[in-house]
Amino acid sequence: MTTSANPGLVFFRSWPEGLKGRVPLISSMQSFDSVLLLIALLRYPHDLCTCASAIESVIKASHVGRALGRSGGSRDLMEAAQRHSAPIAAFPPRLLKEFRGARNRFTHYGFSPKDDSEAVDLLVAVGLPFLELCYQHLHSFDLRDALRQEYAKQWKVAETVLRRAKGVSGLDRSYCLQSLGHLIRWCLKDNFSARWEIDELLDAETTGTNWDFMLKERKKLERLYGTSWVFRCPLCGDVESAVCELDDGELDSRNVVPVRMACVNCGFVVQKSERFLSEVLLQEEATKAREGIFKELGL
Repeated sequence: MTTSANPGLVFFRSWPEGLKGRVPLISSMQSFDSVLLLIALLRYPHDLCTCASAIESVIKASHVGRALGRSGGSRDLMEAAQRHSAPIAAFPPRLLKEFRGARNRFTHYGFSPKDDSEAVDLLVAVGLPFLELCYQHLHSFDLRDALRQEYAKQWKVAETVLRRAKGVSGLDRSYCLQSLGHLIRWCLKDNFSARWEIDELLDAETTGTNWDFMLKERKKLERLYGTSWVFRCPLCGDVESAVCELDDGELDSRNVVPVRMACVNCGFVVQKSERFLSEVLLQEEATKAREGIFKELGL
């Protein structure tokens, strides 16, 4: 890998050697960059379509794609990649067919918010894993490791939450990407803020005004949530800013299970209806704080 000749990628920390002269591969990585930006904008069906473009380009950039020439469409490219590699071949063709079908439907007939859950499901469970396989086995490139690791971590959170959420009938699963989208917006916020807004924030930190405000908001949330605990926020990293409601029934069984949360620093919120997200995000923090929680609550 190399970090020379940066092709304008926002979310990567490294890319393949000789990327500058490999136009389809640059296109694929730029499309993946756009996938992450679209997650932040909650444009999930469009996200799936962009991921499909990234897959096509990464295959075209390989000797498999070059052998097909310009004649190969999306299905031809995927099938050619599967013929080339056993790990890629192991990916269920039925899922790839569903992914292509959704891509064609969104591209030619548009989409609405009711399509978000399906789009996130197919993006996280099909599109991104298949893209990752193609990078690994057609280009010997670890896509996930090449990302800035704060984003790779939230990609993993989305996968874990989706697997759990699939066991709940009728649940809108579009929230599975919520933490990744919020992290991207938080990290890029200065790019969309006026200079005076940044100066005001810095002044509030210097004078302690922001701390007074956050303490008041934290107390409000603690009263609202009932049985609660304050953790380090898993997204912005601010200490003692993430107020979390704990499951009373699970506490009686000596388990610490977060059910909803809100950060008074970065504004990240997880509702009760967004099952498993708080639990997965705060798993490490909750484990560390377990004995302290039981002691404080007299359990």
